[in-house]
Amino acid sequence: MITLIEKERRAVAANIQERIDEHLGRFPYARYPAELLEEWCKIFCNPASVLPETIKKALGWHFGGWQRQSLPSAFSRTIAAILKAWPEFLPIAPSEPQEIFRFWQGQLQDWSTGFSAAAFLLHLQRPNDFELVDRHRMEAMRELLQEINHSENEASLGLEFTDLEDYTSFFRSIINKLPYKDDSRVKLDRFLKAYGNRHAYKQVSPDFRTTEPSIRTFTWDGITSQRFKLEQIVGRANCDVLFACFLLSLEAQRNSATEFTVGEVVDMLPVGTAGICNEASFNYALISLFSQQRQRDFWVFDKPEISRAFTEQANQSTRDMRFYQLHTGERLQINQRYILQP
Repeated sequence: MITLIEKERRAVAANIQERIDEHLGRFPYARYPAELLEEWCKIFCNPASVLPETIKKALGWHFGGWQRQSLPSAFSRTIAAILKAWPEFLPIAPSEPQEIFRFWQGQLQDWSTGFSAAAFLLHLQRPNDFELVDRHRMEAMRELLQEINHSENEASLGLEFTDLEDYTSFFRSIINKLPYKDDSRVKLDRFLKAYGNRHAYKQVSPDFRTTEPSIRTFTWDGITSQRFKLEQIVGRANCDVLFACFLLSLEAQRNSATEFTVGEVVDMLPVGTAGICNEASFNYALISLFSQQRQRDFWVFDKPEISRAFTEQANQSTRDMRFYQLHTGERLQINQRYILQP
């Protein structure tokens, strides 16, 4: 098991802090909403109660496509093998972690994806014993250890049980050296995932950035506002949810503005807002948000024809899903009927 002395822990933590903003600025937040992981950790502690659909959804999350209709074939085959073997796994579930790991090692023929799946299931079942790990995170660990010339930096990436132990030890050695308090765990986990997978962004524009939504979950039950008339929002579609989230975000930021550009509104509503993580669904919701579809009247545009153009797009079956990008500079204001008068 990897052991770091105090000087090494501080050195690794310092290197991470120098790079964390850059790499979290490209982290695909909508693919990995943290709230789902927390929920699954509670469910998987009792494997016998886990439904096949939940297993499939959780593994899809781990492979970065939990809301996609289909996954790459290697991931799909691994998930199918796990679902098939789950009844056989249940008697083994209370066993020692090494025995559980060996079980999945024997069941999953493609171990390049099977290792990540087995490690993920162990984390869900026993989060107090194992951190969330995959090959990207392990590669990040290896490179960070190499930078400080750690004596164990030549440890192989053999995708064995000892790799899970090494990574967990490494992660827990570093987390308390970071200054992010309650956010240190999630920030460190996301950084290691992004840093180990940074080669995937070589062809992406240096200006590409992602933003974590300020409102990641949403329910209409019990929402209140001291500034806006949320009860006037009668629809319950995704675009109605986004409008409510926009208003709530303004209130939380104590932003008193009521006039914006289309681009400014979109910037406050990154993909994943309110748990709407499917990009196609989210983009359609944005188009509908600026439209008058189904008598919606959220905005008053400086140019009324722009609202009509959004409405036409929203009503078309072959719409331009990035239509809002053509009108980012168009000005609008929140309809007064949604604003509480002082």
